Amino acid sequence: MSMLKEVDILSVTDHNSTKQLRVFEDLQESYDFLFIPGVEVSVLEDFDVLCYFRTYNDAIKFDKYLEPRLNGEWGIFEESNQVITDIFDTTYETFPIPLTGTNIPYLELVKEVRGLNGAIVLAHIDRDSKSVLSTYKLEDIDFDAIEIQKYGREKFLKDNPYLNRYKILFNSDSHSLLTISEKEDYINLEEKTIESFFNFLVGDKL
Repeated sequence: MSMLKEVDILSVTDHNSTKQLRVFEDLQESYDFLFIPGVEVSVLEDFDVLCYFRTYNDAIKFDKYLEPRLNGEWGIFEESNQVITDIFDTTYETFPIPLTGTNIPYLELVKEVRGLNGAIVLAHIDRDSKSVLSTYKLEDIDFDAIEIQKYGREKFLKDNPYLNRYKILFNSDSHSLLTISEKEDYINLEEKTIESFFNFLVGDKL
């Protein structure tokens, strides 16, 4: 689906786990778009954070940090869909611990991601719930960019003009094949590489 929509960069950011990423390391040689290893972490303060890594090994190291800090509860569907698949989409393992939350404070998460030279994006900050804005002032915390949902973004930015000083990703969240974004929003990279992606997000911060 990403190829059909001519996507240039794709990141899989499962909630609170990087266990499925190895299959994408195998798949990436067959496709022309750039894969970014990532994960979406639900922190103790009850908002979501996108974490991106330069290598799959870094992402797997991060999973070893995540797993003992999982503290979510089973929802209606989660218990039946926590599967790990191979390159042919065949399930070879299920994960028995709920991936719906962690007990990681945001400031601790930042320290861990920075220790792996990773990047941090504050997810869907325009949601009424699960938004970092309900806990922190952005000027008081460390991060690299913010993510805003596509619909209503003009009004949200008009109501919060100070946000324009930050790097903004739009509508990057998809939970199914059919909701993968069309090629509408762009970031400008020097070249289609992991290094250029991190230069855009992080610059010389690390």
